[in-house]
Amino acid sequence: MKTRQFIYIFLIVFSAVSCRKEPVVQPAPEEISFASPEVAQTKSVLITDVTGMVSGENERAYSVFASRYISDNMEDTHEQFMNDVKVYSTKTGETWSSWQYDSDPQTDGVQHVFWSPGAAYKFFAVYPYHNPNPNDDTYDLGISYSIDEAKHALKVTGKHVSGTGEEPIICTGNNGKELCPDILYGVRAFTEPYQVGEDRGAVNFTMHHALSAVSFRLRNATDNYITKITTDYISGFMNASDHVWLSENGAEWATPKTVTDKAGEYFHKFKVPDFNTGNDAEKKISQGAYYPDENSYWCTMLMIPQNFGTYQTSPSFRFTVTMSDSSTKTYTIDFKDYAVNNVAEHAYAYLSGYHYIYSFNVTAAKITCDVEIVPWIEDEFIELN
Repeated sequence: MKTRQFIYIFLIVFSAVSCRKEPVVQPAPEEISFASPEVAQTKSVLITDVTGMVSGENERAYSVFASRYISDNMEDTHEQFMNDVKVYSTKTGETWSSWQYDSDPQTDGVQHVFWSPGAAYKFFAVYPYHNPNPNDDTYDLGISYSIDEAKHALKVTGKHVSGTGEEPIICTGNNGKELCPDILYGVRAFTEPYQVGEDRGAVNFTMHHALSAVSFRLRNATDNYITKITTDYISGFMNASDHVWLSENGAEWATPKTVTDKAGEYFHKFKVPDFNTGNDAEKKISQGAYYPDENSYWCTMLMIPQNFGTYQTSPSFRFTVTMSDSSTKTYTIDFKDYAVNNVAEHAYAYLSGYHYIYSFNVTAAKITCDVEIVPWIEDEFIELN
């Protein structure tokens, strides 16, 4: 009996010792990854039309900036741990890979970062992708970024541009070139601290437009065909800003301004394409027809959000139309006469994320204009001329 009890005691002690030596497997923190944004990047304004920028993978990429913070004794300790991280698509926007970061500009290394236990997070995404160290397959948009923890926002600041003195500006048509690239942004906050073993999945963004879009379409309301249209540059709009804050509350632009070069000319002027049938009579704009057609735009401009109702001189658009009978007439659109004040919140103003569509009706005597204001539909492809 005593022998049997001894065996039982031995087995119990051996089992306890074995349990103490058994290693405890702790779940590993999850790696941070990103999902396809809710707005397909391939549907935004493409940048291939901007001189000096290259097409390819970077058109399907956006930059990610992020900070994490841990509360300790009612104070938050912040750390910005992502800066210009490249999230890119490998199949023309159909799928998006995990983010890739070049820790050394001379290499193409991939750095892996994991969720930190006990930390909350803020993520900011900006399209198009911006690389502070451009090389053969990337580009520099002439802007810089910084996270402001107090405002819970990403600050996008312009760099110095030749002809403008020492004042940093953003969005004058990609530093003086013909077009201003589209700016899409998204914000994602995780206020609940990360816990080890928690499955957060991929970080996704809902993307928004930081600029305003202004489009023209034209309708021939005369008794003749239109064979030629000659346009002047549009100037007078404010076309630059010192910076823009991107946050969950929207895009908050600094006071816009009109930038001029040393000769006093506007640094960025909008050019509306001319129209000429030449010897091809089939291309003429028929009576009652829209140009280019009812479902597309003659020209689209990207604007710094602004209130031009306070400007001393209203921006205007001047163009000359030649009819099939060789008669000509010059029309002028004063934007204040056709201001978008028919909607209270839009009174003489262009707001971020809205699309303003001007439909011109050309008659023999004058021109009339209808203005339609719609949210800038994120899956609507708007091509720049």
